[in-house]
Amino acid sequence: MQDSRKGLIVALAMIVAGVAAFFPFLFVTGHDPDESPLTLVEWVIGGILIGPGFGYLVKWRRARDG
Repeated sequence: MQDSRKGLIVALAMIVAGVAAFFPFLFVTGHDPDESPLTLVEWVIGGILIGPGFGYLVKWRRARDG
């Protein structure tokens, strides 16, 4: 049970870290959401930053159910 909880915390931490890293990326690139919507490249980079956390969450869920 303890390993299951630890895996969930790691997955959620990866998701939060990806979201937290996306905002400085937007700041560094000078993107202002009030001026224009996100471009495809920015969506892809956001997915790259956030995606591993969701992948780990799916892996955790399969291990828990399996």
